Amino acid sequence: MVPEPELNPPTPQPVPPVPSAPPTGEPLMPPQYPTWPATPAPPSGEVGYPPYPPAPQPPAPYPAVGYPPPSYPSGVAPTYSAFATRPEPLPIEPRPYHQFYRAPAFRWWKPLVAILLFAVLYVGAMLVFIVVPMVVWYAVLSSSGQPMPQDIGDFDPAMLFIVNNISIAIGVPLAFLAHRIVYRQRPGWLSSVTGRFRWRPFWRFLAIAATGLAVATVAQALLSGGFGELRWNGYSLLLIATIVVTTPFQCAAEEYTMRGLLLRSVGSWFPRPWLGLAVGLVVNAVCFMLLHGAGDPWLNAFYLLFATTATMLVWRTGGLEAAVALHVANNVISEALLPFQPDQWAELFNREAGVGDPTILIQMGVMVAVAALLWWQGSRLGMVRTAAPAAAASELPPEDASR
Repeated sequence: MVPEPELNPPTPQPVPPVPSAPPTGEPLMPPQYPTWPATPAPPSGEVGYPPYPPAPQPPAPYPAVGYPPPSYPSGVAPTYSAFATRPEPLPIEPRPYHQFYRAPAFRWWKPLVAILLFAVLYVGAMLVFIVVPMVVWYAVLSSSGQPMPQDIGDFDPAMLFIVNNISIAIGVPLAFLAHRIVYRQRPGWLSSVTGRFRWRPFWRFLAIAATGLAVATVAQALLSGGFGELRWNGYSLLLIATIVVTTPFQCAAEEYTMRGLLLRSVGSWFPRPWLGLAVGLVVNAVCFMLLHGAGDPWLNAFYLLFATTATMLVWRTGGLEAAVALHVANNVISEALLPFQPDQWAELFNREAGVGDPTILIQMGVMVAVAALLWWQGSRLGMVRTAAPAAAASELPPEDASR
């Protein structure tokens, strides 16, 4: 019989029984859900949430056991730079004046480049400031029909003296420029190992040298019959001003180029200070003699002795101050009577053979005696002879040893 929906209700299906215990025999446990720690109740009298717990603190550093604090030769900790890559141009060990280029940045080829650069700059300066104006002046004289000068005596004494002194004095800025470009040291380091020109010792050196040389010159003139005929000329005043103003710069230029740039460049080639001093002395003395263009053996002996004396003063005092003072005093005193002796003007630049004689030995002896006084005075003043201005940089790694 087919059941009908209206007459026969559906037969109920059996419901499976709920097990009272798992099949393993363990008691039935309610489902487990993650639980959070209960929030502590606020203290009595306070309403709200408790404060956040304190942030975790970094662990204490490890104690430096067995390692002493770092020490630095200069007493100042070096500063590190992420961008400094060039080696230090100043010495990191105590160096005398004639070896002050021996620094981490020194290379064997730099002395050659420095000397060549100075020569090129000097020739260029002579062309611009001396040769070209002289050519223009000759052209003007030729076009105007005026007589052309044929001998040194035909030139105006003051003008010729100015041209001569300026052509030499220009060596000071050129020496500074070559020193800066090649060796990367400030110009002040060319004056002394302290990085500056020490003016107070210089004035003392100048007073001693001028007094000694003046007394010796007067005594020698009186013993030889006097100073000759002296008279005032039309160019005397201008020539006096020229000597006073330009001669010191001319003397300083010879010292900065010969006992400065040249002596240092040659002396820094050699690791041993005494060897660098000996070779540098010989080279700069011979060059000093040759540049004066003298054909007389007595004059050449004087130039060699003067260069040797000035070099020893530079080594003894750690700078150019004493040598410049001796040079200025010698030249100014030897030229002091020139404005009043027009007959001697033509002999000023005459250095041919036969001009000198054994009487120059007196002048050489006086110069050595004056240099000895300057040597003694430098020792009394306790002048700095060696320096290592970049000693703190030696604590840096090699690639960071420049500031």
